[in-house]
Amino acid sequence: MAMTDEAKLQMVKALLDIDETDTAEDNAILVYLTAAANEIITWRYSYGTEEVTEVPREYEMTQVWAVVNGYSQGGAEGQTQHSENGINRTFKYADMLAYIRAHVIPLCKLV
Repeated sequence: MAMTDEAKLQMVKALLDIDETDTAEDNAILVYLTAAANEIITWRYSYGTEEVTEVPREYEMTQVWAVVNGYSQGGAEGQTQHSENGINRTFKYADMLAYIRAHVIPLCKLV
C-alpha cells in the first residue's frame, strides 16, 4: 500500500526530530515532498511522465530521505565547503536533486 503524504510528513518530522504536534514547518516539508516527488517521477521516467502521477512505492523512502537531506541543508544552498572554529563541514550530496539522482534508476523507452 502506498504511503500517504501525511504519513511521509510525519516520517520526515520524526527523522528531523520535529515534534509531531509542531506544525510550523509542515508547509515547507510538504513543498519539499512535492518537489522530490516531481523530481523522482521526472528522473525515473525521463522519456515521458504523462502516465505517471505518483512516486513508485519502491522510491517512497527515497523521497522521504531526499527531503530530510534537502531540508537539513537549508540555508547552506550552494555551499561546497564550510569551516568555522576548527569544524569542517562537507555534504555527501550537494542537494536534494543529487540525492534523488544517485538513488533512482532512470528508465528508457525504445522509439
